[in-house]
Amino acid sequence: MKELNDVDLDSLKKAIELQKKDCDKEALQMLKKLFESNPNNFKVIGMLGLVLSKTKQCEEAISHLQKAVNLKPNWELTSLSLYNNYVELENYEMAFKTLFRYLENNSANMFKDTLEELLEGLVDGYGTNFKNQIIFYAKENSITIPESLL
Repeated sequence: MKELNDVDLDSLKKAIELQKKDCDKEALQMLKKLFESNPNNFKVIGMLGLVLSKTKQCEEAISHLQKAVNLKPNWELTSLSLYNNYVELENYEMAFKTLFRYLENNSANMFKDTLEELLEGLVDGYGTNFKNQIIFYAKENSITIPESLL
């Protein structure tokens, strides 16, 4: 992975600040320009995917987030955003694959809320095709399993 030069690093920081101020259009312009000159930098790719996700451009976000996840698989925020974009597009199979791929090698921090929600869904009859994996990863991450699922 190519490191960012000082000018590009400053641009990335400005883009991050812009998106924090909800100036997403401007942030996207900067990030897309950065991506042109840094197509393999996971920070640029990841931030571009995150801002695309924030602006509900799910399909384009998925493309960038998947590349960022491939470059840095343990970056939980990109995996969570990738999962959320798949859910938004109702591609639940890919959403679960993303979740389980991350949890196979990493502990849940941000994904803890997701696992808790999935356990609640199981109680209500949702996500049952993935019941065993959800319960397994919930246990692995010290999340209380509802008694009705045991």
